[in-house]
Amino acid sequence: MNLNQVDLNLLLLLKQLLQEKHVTNTALTLNMSQSSVSRALHKLRKLFSDPLLVKSSNGYALTPKAETIKRDLNTVLTSLEKLIDGNEFFPSSSDKTIRIFGLAPQMDILLPKLVNILRDRAPQMTLDVDTVSKPHFAGLISGAHHFIITSQEPPAADQDLYRQHYLERDFRLIMSANHPLAAAPLDAEKLRNCQFGQVSLQGDKKLSIEPRFKALGITGDNGKIATPVRLNNFSSAASIAANSDIIFHLPTDYAVQAAKSHNIICREVPTNLQHPTKRLYLYWHKRYHQDPMCVWFRSIITEVSN
Repeated sequence: MNLNQVDLNLLLLLKQLLQEKHVTNTALTLNMSQSSVSRALHKLRKLFSDPLLVKSSNGYALTPKAETIKRDLNTVLTSLEKLIDGNEFFPSSSDKTIRIFGLAPQMDILLPKLVNILRDRAPQMTLDVDTVSKPHFAGLISGAHHFIITSQEPPAADQDLYRQHYLERDFRLIMSANHPLAAAPLDAEKLRNCQFGQVSLQGDKKLSIEPRFKALGITGDNGKIATPVRLNNFSSAASIAANSDIIFHLPTDYAVQAAKSHNIICREVPTNLQHPTKRLYLYWHKRYHQDPMCVWFRSIITEVSN
């Protein structure tokens, strides 16, 4: 490849294209026409002698070469940005973008305070928030995200990640204000034959509270805890609970907020059914460990979490 043929703008477009895996979405994100992105993709295919994006049953997929390019391109562009900007970072005048991933309950807690601070101290910066359920650490490893917030542990083989404690997370039960147990004392025996909803962000079909029932040797009359509703996100849980006999086991902050806007009540989980408290961490990759913007952002997260 002749480096004289390489257009930096093409590489920036390629980065977005490989992330979106979609010409139209890339055009919308970059405020370009679809035809312009299509022409750019044609040039990139010639440049790399590879189709890069191929049709699949779920739309488009990256070729093996594109997967390699995606992983390396973020590192190259980050290094180039550091080369140009040096070690200077001034929040009040910066127009950079911070890309962060976290699932809805965690982000719902963080974002109001965080956005307030960013608007005050870095009014020209953009906070790009991704809450679509996916393998949590993939974006850090590929460079698609600067940060993630999660209670999960990273792959044992990946030693290039750093973390700092963000907050502790526990759980509550939400149910309709008209539920038969809404005002009753709760215990495992009363709950064992109830109808539960499972919010499964990673495709797990096991109710999050079910192992606690089993540890007590308690199941429903049919030999299991009934879970007639499974969701892949939190958005509908409160409205379902408000209008049915379904009970959800949700992170406390999310449950408390949901109870303010729906006809539901938030109940403490009986002691013998409680999960151990989970710790949430902010993670980042070593490529951004000394980056001035990311060092500054970590200090903001520390401030928000205190």
